[in-house]
Amino acid sequence: MERWMKVQTPEEVGISSRGLLNYLDAVAASPQVEHHAIMVLRHGKLAATMNFAPYDEHTPHMLFSLSKSFTSAAAGFAVQEGLLRWEDKVLDILPDKAPENPSEWLRQITLSHLLMMGSGLDPKSDEVGGEDWAKAVLACECTHEPGTHFHYNSHGTYLVSCMVQRVTGMTVRDYLLPRLFEPLGIPAPTWDCCPAGINVGGWGLWLSCDSIARFGQCLLQKGMWEGKQLLPTQWYEKATVKQIDNSGGTEQPDNEWAQGYGYQFWRTRGNRFRGDGAFGQICMVSPDLDMVVAVTCGTNDMGREMQLLHEHLFPAAEMEPGTAEEQAELERRLGSLGYAWPEDDGTGEAFVGRYGNEELIVDITWDGDVLKIVHDDPKNPRESYTMEYGKGQPMRCVGIAQFNEKEAEVNYLGAYGWQKGVLHIAERTLVAPFAMKATLTPVEDGVELDMVGIGYPTMKAVLKRV
Repeated sequence: MERWMKVQTPEEVGISSRGLLNYLDAVAASPQVEHHAIMVLRHGKLAATMNFAPYDEHTPHMLFSLSKSFTSAAAGFAVQEGLLRWEDKVLDILPDKAPENPSEWLRQITLSHLLMMGSGLDPKSDEVGGEDWAKAVLACECTHEPGTHFHYNSHGTYLVSCMVQRVTGMTVRDYLLPRLFEPLGIPAPTWDCCPAGINVGGWGLWLSCDSIARFGQCLLQKGMWEGKQLLPTQWYEKATVKQIDNSGGTEQPDNEWAQGYGYQFWRTRGNRFRGDGAFGQICMVSPDLDMVVAVTCGTNDMGREMQLLHEHLFPAAEMEPGTAEEQAELERRLGSLGYAWPEDDGTGEAFVGRYGNEELIVDITWDGDVLKIVHDDPKNPRESYTMEYGKGQPMRCVGIAQFNEKEAEVNYLGAYGWQKGVLHIAERTLVAPFAMKATLTPVEDGVELDMVGIGYPTMKAVLKRV
């Protein structure tokens, strides 16, 4: 993998160290936004990497809906190669997936409509499943005339993936390997599939922050990479501009999700565009500043995350250069970013047992200094998690998640510590936004649980011994 050209200080590419310190201060004051890795590029050079330990910029990460932008690129390649046209109708490409008597609106849906989130498909089409997703989606029919109404629909992007696979004979992931991933130096990624073996398209891609940054830099260069046109020019010109209004007819200058939508890209403030995914995965491109920001993250407040970018990070490219002292302070801060693990003051007394209520049952045991907790769902006896935690320091663990009698491994870091007789536990999944903090306080005939996290339910309850 080709390395980025790095700078000694951000000032070499016109970014103020003082400005980046301001950004880090604002991040520190926003604990609801847990960044994992951030890469800031300007003029084609790596201005700063911000890794929040235990995360880094090279570990593949769940992208969620940021996957959509890559599915869009696959459609662009298929059009460039004459295998698809923007005006191709989905029922013409997938005739075997059509309902028996499709409506006129359903017949009108084109590749372009799907890419701009203007298909008009009934919102319930985004909730279907089963063995044949495409048939299930198209059976939902339309509630709006295609091209007239914006509605965000991940299964619409799945239909794009189906169309690309139908005309190429390859999954979107395999189709992109020689056309995009390999030329950009992106390691062959994992992309989740539906039961029929089709990449889900609207989500399911796993890429590192570094890989997101490479895609973003190629977009900034209008598809050029190492002197060659890599991404299709026509696709770029369509994908990154406003194709459909998503404001609901009301001007909302500060709403990140109301500035227009392209082909699986959002228009955003400051004449920028972005792909993004749930819990804060972002690839944001600023042509005016010649700048790219790639982010992997874990947050339920993406609005605040983007506010931090617009109000603190991008303005750093328009500030006066930082002083030598500020440059040194930035270097120190970048080397010390990270999240704390529970400390142990030795005051606790290990307890064991099975505790629960109507929502959760936990079985607590110990193996020396290793804490083991089995989480069971009383409403679904076939759903269970088995997790382990190291004392005072995180231990890399492989937990076991069981769903409907099928087991899956969960790789994570887990730690616990006693503080004033209260058991504190924490876990972080390095390849995903999911993280949890909890306390367990012994009380009469049970334990009091206080749990918060990303991708975890917030819960405060007394679990009785069972």
